[in-house]
Amino acid sequence: MRRLTVAGDQLAEGEVDGMARPAFRSEGFDDHVKLVIPPSDGSSLDIGEQEEFRFKWNREALNRARDYTVRSVDPDSNSFTFDVVRHDSGLASDWAFGVTVGDRISFAGPKTCAGLAEDIDFHLLVADETALPAVGRWLEEAPAGTRGHIIVEVPTSDDIQYIPTEANVEIDWLVRESAVPGESTLMFDAVKNLGLPEGRTFAWWAGETLTIAPIRRYLRREIGLPKEDVEVVGYWRKMPTRPAEAGAAVDSEAGSTLEGSAAVSTSAGSGAAGSPDSAGSAATGSEGRAEPDSTLEVLHQVHEMTELLPAIITRTAVTLGINDLIAGGVATAEAIAAELGIDADRVRPVLTAMCSLGLLAREGEAYRNTPTGAVLTGEGASDGLDLSDPALLDLFSLVDLVDVLRGGFASRTSRASAIEAPTWHDQRAADPGLDAAHRRRSLDHLQYVLDLILDLEPVATAGSLAVVGDVDAEAAAALTRKAPHSGRTIHTPGAESLSGRRSWPDVDCTLVIAGLTGRFRAEVTALLDRMLAASRTLIIVEPFTDEAEADDHQAEELITTLATTGSPSLTSDGIVTDMHALGAAHVEVKDIGWGFGRFRSAVIATRS
Repeated sequence: MRRLTVAGDQLAEGEVDGMARPAFRSEGFDDHVKLVIPPSDGSSLDIGEQEEFRFKWNREALNRARDYTVRSVDPDSNSFTFDVVRHDSGLASDWAFGVTVGDRISFAGPKTCAGLAEDIDFHLLVADETALPAVGRWLEEAPAGTRGHIIVEVPTSDDIQYIPTEANVEIDWLVRESAVPGESTLMFDAVKNLGLPEGRTFAWWAGETLTIAPIRRYLRREIGLPKEDVEVVGYWRKMPTRPAEAGAAVDSEAGSTLEGSAAVSTSAGSGAAGSPDSAGSAATGSEGRAEPDSTLEVLHQVHEMTELLPAIITRTAVTLGINDLIAGGVATAEAIAAELGIDADRVRPVLTAMCSLGLLAREGEAYRNTPTGAVLTGEGASDGLDLSDPALLDLFSLVDLVDVLRGGFASRTSRASAIEAPTWHDQRAADPGLDAAHRRRSLDHLQYVLDLILDLEPVATAGSLAVVGDVDAEAAAALTRKAPHSGRTIHTPGAESLSGRRSWPDVDCTLVIAGLTGRFRAEVTALLDRMLAASRTLIIVEPFTDEAEADDHQAEELITTLATTGSPSLTSDGIVTDMHALGAAHVEVKDIGWGFGRFRSAVIATRS
């Protein structure tokens, strides 16, 4: 094992390609940076270009990128450390064990991940050696008296570390010895034999993706921990047939690149294994479907576009947790059926279809996850696919599109609610469970940009605000936390004001976040008129679909919104046109964050 220190003036505040670069900052205990491993021949590598809201990667450089946990940060010396596990062969480990003081490394990040959870009575942290740097950082940074239990699996007893902490925790070291990395059940067995105390427990678990997959199911379904109190992270994936230097997946969210020189600390027992030579997260954008070059390609593309099975089977597998069950050793049709409480004759066709799609492979009577199917066991896999979530089931109204086109919302057969209502927002108002699900979905997509929205100048300087939409309560609470003694007034007008039954409050700024989508155009225009008349500044943040013709993700947003609500999604261009027509003196569209995702821009209108 080896610990490396990266240091340099470029970790301080400065500029990249003429744009501001903040100082290096890492606050979450499992924050990670994406290292671009230099070519072994010493040649230079063009990393990419810094744009205003994102870093545009050079694909060759991204193929050499690997993720590692930030073990510690020293702002006084402009440095941070990370730990690397020794592998027989690997792009990053080969470099790490040959690097010398003064060598240079480019990297991006860090991305903020888990912090120290608040209002938690007990912490459960479980990790193999690849996640030990995160556990070590948590132990060193946990406030005095923090209660918890730590379980760490390491290869040998020589790998056990002494990590100082002021937390009130018990640490169990599990020695794997001859067991193959990524195939041990030691961590799972230890947790199943562990009794959790009374109170709220936050569980964090990291290791090999397939090994930890059944753990998430156990914590959520068997123990009953709520989703927000469970974070199970795949730090690496066991891929026996994968070449050692296989390319990492595209990651377009990484932000600015920074460079520094690396100094190596080689004390054999002091460094923990870092994240292994793992791939990055998938690309978040889309550039539309390429034009086919031949008749055969045209026919193939049409065939692929008309397939219904992949979408249905994938969502069914995630909703039932089939891949998680198989990862946990429940591997035959009879065993899976018994676990799910479904007749085996009904389960077998689903398993057969999963095999045909490459999600499973069958060996005799037992099924195993393929690398593709294993992706469905990863943290966050169910976020957009699990049909037990009313919001996602509501979006599945896509299959009713023809009826909606012919008859509007009234012709839609809701799969998420049995309540009949004249509009989608009326239905949500009458169905608290459905409304809460859609609010959670909006918050999930807004959590990384909400602070940026609240830092917009008209919001930050307003003496009085009205906040409305799916995250009105969260936004109001965040504003209060940001400036608890500002004396400003924050209104959350709610349904009464939105419907016109109550006048809109006179405020410096009205902030609408996910509050207009799903409303008929005439209703949107009337609302904007009332809001603008009562507000010096009006800010609209919605899942705009301006680029739907070129971006299939936005096209999906456009059509699912239409099928779900009876009204198409909004565009920022349309809102700008409305604002000018309503007499706004100045209107602008401002990108949020890196300018992608469901909530990527804000329309800001000033009355006078």
